[in-house]
Amino acid sequence: MEFPKKIWRENLELLISMDDFLVKEEGLTLRECLQVIDRGGVQLAIVVDNQGCLFGVLTDGDVRRALLSGASLDDGASPFINRKPVTLSGESSLMARQLCQQHDVKHVILGAIGHAPIGVYRYKSMSLEMPPAFILAGGKGIRLRPLTLEKPKPLIEVGGRPILHRVLESLSEMGVEKVYLSVNYMGEKIEESISDGSQFGLNVEYVYEQEPMGTAGPLALLKDLNEIEELLVMNADLLSNADFRSLVAHHRKLGNHLTIAVREHLTFIPFGVVKVDHGVVSGIEEKPSYLDLVSAGIYCMSNPVFSLIPTSPSDMPDLINTAVAKGKNVGAFPIHQRWIDVGSHADLQRAQDIFQEDS
Repeated sequence: MEFPKKIWRENLELLISMDDFLVKEEGLTLRECLQVIDRGGVQLAIVVDNQGCLFGVLTDGDVRRALLSGASLDDGASPFINRKPVTLSGESSLMARQLCQQHDVKHVILGAIGHAPIGVYRYKSMSLEMPPAFILAGGKGIRLRPLTLEKPKPLIEVGGRPILHRVLESLSEMGVEKVYLSVNYMGEKIEESISDGSQFGLNVEYVYEQEPMGTAGPLALLKDLNEIEELLVMNADLLSNADFRSLVAHHRKLGNHLTIAVREHLTFIPFGVVKVDHGVVSGIEEKPSYLDLVSAGIYCMSNPVFSLIPTSPSDMPDLINTAVAKGKNVGAFPIHQRWIDVGSHADLQRAQDIFQEDS
């Protein structure tokens, strides 16, 4: 039977052309898997052997769980491959939908392990209702002086467009409708540039900091904060194509009160690190490197956390530590997509180079 490239069956999509998300298992790394997942656009990499036969699958969620378990993107993918994916031997949208619901998965492979995959059913869940976003745009951008002596950092242009414009466009594309914008330094210029947000398809409301309130404190200025169920919070100087919808879905699925978007950061020490115990040297490690997960400046928060925010200036690390101490559910969500914190001249130049390449 011949299939068109895409066949829509109610809430299922059957994909027959799979070149974009097929990858060979031999020597495969998690980083290579993510490249395939991003390229294919269905949050899935179908892993085949050297003969092109189905070996297993890796989803975006599988890679995130691997990173949270301590793996690096440069580690081999083999231990994390799901070698028993949900499969279907013959084309049947009804059976595929039932399998998605029965196994709580979004993909069903048309084919079988040890045979060439024919296609993949993708379950299209109902559209996710996104929470309002709270954008922290009150900083002075001291490290970007003299540029920030004349304009606030969020309005510095990257690739010919202000950073904040790009942030708002990204949120709008992800389905966000309401945005709270916290301003202080040159806030009038930000308000003049953004206005009511209608140019981005958003409803923008301003939160005015009479004094710098840090990275958590501005939330306490939000009127009726305790009546808000959920907020997506982020810094105004972040350029990222991370999937905010997946972050929100992850936050809700795990029942978190606070979810921190994290990413890998490699710290390289250009010296020999001497291990000393009570004056006795036990060894030396030459030029070691350490891989950590660091905050990406993007958070999803639920109502139980809001009451922990002081009305005085405070920062996110303080709020996170308080939430952990109070027994709130605090989780992490690894992001692997492009992410640039435009905090210095070097960061700004890197962002300019990237957007120049994309144009």
